[in-house]
Amino acid sequence: MVVINPLLDFCNLQTQFAQDQRICIENFWQHESAQNITHHLAERVQFNYAFSTDGVYHEKTQQELMSLSPDQRSMMQKKLMQLASEGVGFWYGRKMIRPQPEDNDLLQQVHRLLNSEQVLQHIRDISGYDDIICASAQATRYLPGSYLTRHRDVVAAEGRRLAYVMSFTESWHPDWGGLLQFYEDNGTPRDAWAPRFNSMVLFDVRHVHAVTYVAPYALKPRLSITGWFRTVPLI
Repeated sequence: MVVINPLLDFCNLQTQFAQDQRICIENFWQHESAQNITHHLAERVQFNYAFSTDGVYHEKTQQELMSLSPDQRSMMQKKLMQLASEGVGFWYGRKMIRPQPEDNDLLQQVHRLLNSEQVLQHIRDISGYDDIICASAQATRYLPGSYLTRHRDVVAAEGRRLAYVMSFTESWHPDWGGLLQFYEDNGTPRDAWAPRFNSMVLFDVRHVHAVTYVAPYALKPRLSITGWFRTVPLI
């Protein structure tokens, strides 16, 4: 069973969020729950590789990537690097968490808790978005070479209001990259937030942001559960 931190001061969080429509909530989970989620992400989850080329989303398993010829892998990497050099695309590990009511897997427990009326009401109170009705969720893993280029998370068809990033890597060094980088609307960098263990970053989807390139010398995977609080039901 996973439990959020019962000592969170949601009134204070509302005041902080109102300043810039973004916030980092530290110690979001009860400590044992955070440790259990971390272990599950590190040891139990099989991640696929998510990327896009020419505006088309792709997701491949490790086996599927290894089945490509060296020339095919080289061409794919060159295409990804070309697009990234133009500020387009992403490459990271992903496991979609789809609601399965009869499944008691730990990630399903996380998904159900995020979609509980208690948590949804807290998020409504913090953000002022009274029309939020659900949360999507995915587990992500950023290894050396992973990145997510600059973008906004606005998707009208899904009714996205808020993006969230819950971090589950202890002692992440900011020099390793993998920073949540925020930008002005004109592309000027604002500030960057390093992953903090057992935190939830919550921000309005209109914020321009990216996840910076993870360096080859990063010693750990950057593990997270991310998603969006939405006004449109999950499919």
